[in-house]
Amino acid sequence: MLAGGAYNPDKPLFLISGLGASFLLKVDALSAIFLLVIAVVSWAAGLFSVQYMQHYKESLARYYPLFLLFILGMFGVVVVRDLFFFIVFWEFMTLTSYGLVVYEWGEKKNVNAGFKYFLMTHIGTAGVIIAANVLYHYSQSFDLDALRPVMGLLASDNPALLHTVLLLFFLGFATKAGVFPFGDWLPDAHPAAPSPVSAILSGVMIKIGIYGLLRVFWGMLPVSSYTHTWGTVMAVFGAGSLFIGTMAALYQNDTKRMLAFSSVGQIGYVMLALGTSLAFATISPAVAALALAAALFHIVSHSMSKSLLFLTAGSLQYKTGQRQLDLLGGLGKYMRWSAAAALTAGLGLAGFPLLGGFASKWLIYQATLNAGSSMSFILICGLLALFTSLLTLAVVVKYFGLSFLGQRTERNKEVSDDVPVSMRTAQLLLAAAVVLQGLLAAGVFRGLYAGMSSLLPPGYWPPLASLADLSNGGLALNFGEGFVAWYRPLHLLLILGGLGGLAWLLWRAGGARVKVSELWYSGEVQSPEQVRYLASSYFMTFKQHFNIRVGGYSQEGVYPRWPVPKLRKSFKLKHLLDVDDWLYRPLAYLGRKTLEGFSRTHSGIPQWYLLWMVLGAAVAMAVMFLVR
Repeated sequence: MLAGGAYNPDKPLFLISGLGASFLLKVDALSAIFLLVIAVVSWAAGLFSVQYMQHYKESLARYYPLFLLFILGMFGVVVVRDLFFFIVFWEFMTLTSYGLVVYEWGEKKNVNAGFKYFLMTHIGTAGVIIAANVLYHYSQSFDLDALRPVMGLLASDNPALLHTVLLLFFLGFATKAGVFPFGDWLPDAHPAAPSPVSAILSGVMIKIGIYGLLRVFWGMLPVSSYTHTWGTVMAVFGAGSLFIGTMAALYQNDTKRMLAFSSVGQIGYVMLALGTSLAFATISPAVAALALAAALFHIVSHSMSKSLLFLTAGSLQYKTGQRQLDLLGGLGKYMRWSAAAALTAGLGLAGFPLLGGFASKWLIYQATLNAGSSMSFILICGLLALFTSLLTLAVVVKYFGLSFLGQRTERNKEVSDDVPVSMRTAQLLLAAAVVLQGLLAAGVFRGLYAGMSSLLPPGYWPPLASLADLSNGGLALNFGEGFVAWYRPLHLLLILGGLGGLAWLLWRAGGARVKVSELWYSGEVQSPEQVRYLASSYFMTFKQHFNIRVGGYSQEGVYPRWPVPKLRKSFKLKHLLDVDDWLYRPLAYLGRKTLEGFSRTHSGIPQWYLLWMVLGAAVAMAVMFLVR
């Protein structure tokens, strides 16, 4: 599709005449990008699952069917042209992923995390459904191509309603994408799921929320002052999410929770680039094009890096049974392949040269910093993103240093080899993707530019040759006013390789011998456990500058915690103020009974699950018909 055009038949597979919904398929270049990301990450996660899931006590009949249906839901979202069926597949994706989040339903914290995910994402989905029905009221169709003129009509006739519709779309998709503060479910849900599922959730599913924003704000909304306004809004939330999410990750001691908070930060980079592209749609198509290409590049690079990091966290848990960083350490000597994969993914995430993350972040910085001449606010956001890359590197140092470097703890003395071959193969596949994205950045950029070209009519985007010179396997950027910056991986590889070789020659010339000695502190030998550098100690001095103290309230880090006020009940207001008695307990009882009944549907028989899916789709269609 990237090379030969779109698959866009006019005839639907079937119609729902009472709703004006048509099951129309459309696979354009943008869909192809997301299909490729879903396929690669899902294949790696599925291969990783074969051995990894054997250490769970729960039945695998509750895992693999939902795993495959979850992938099907993501595929469905990116290949349908009808907004009604977009929502059907969206809900299909959400429900199946919820079942995977609560896979270990014997753990109370996992059930709570699943409920939080279910509740918050469905509130966002409700906003998308309401916005879709408003647009349907004007067009009597859910076809995305038919809804595009409605946006233009509302822009001239009813601006307030259009802003409301765009707000509902933004809240719904930003919640699924995990953008702060709407993605507060993410740091709880991703650690609760099995590691292969966490890899897909953070690596792919949250990017589906970005796909929804692309289809609405670039594919349906006319280029106008509305794009500028909402681009600025997205840039604000992107900048806040990338800083707060990454700072919160620096405080975590649980491997998967740390990576989950990091995803909140990394999705902020995508939102910042997407917001910049929208904000400059009416100012400079060249800057808008580069920023949008940068957003797509970071979607691809982060998908591979973060999925790989979650798989390495799963490898650590598989071998040690631990997720706490203080209980790991010194495993790189025995888990060499997993350590190499974790280092590759971590450096890629932090934007180390020659890796995919460097190319995507370099494009984001070029777009935002050069846009500062027209919008100083975007320049500030770009500088904040540049600073946050250092925080990302600190997160990687903490994760890799405490997991694979140092000395082994007594709890991990039995670890003597790496994970099974299938798990290593899945990790190496994604590691190769991280490396190739950086080395072949020019080819990736060309494909992504073709993907974004399907969002607007031909003629808006500047020709690729006028924006970037892709000769010699590198990227030389030009905003129409001359040369701006270049990135040539081959030249950089030769420079870094030469410097690395020089350092190795100097080390060899010194002839120093490696000597292993016991640890002496205060005049005597100490055990490694007594002098171990704990996770909470990493970057302690730096982190103390970001602790919050307001009056008598204090907390570590910048991620907000909402304190619940305590009320003193008087005799007269006892029943009114006892919210637990008249509201919470009845709701909790009703919810518990409902969930007990729902749990009986989990029989482990695939046919029953398919039946529930069909019934759920029928109910959704009936509700839509009644709303109409």
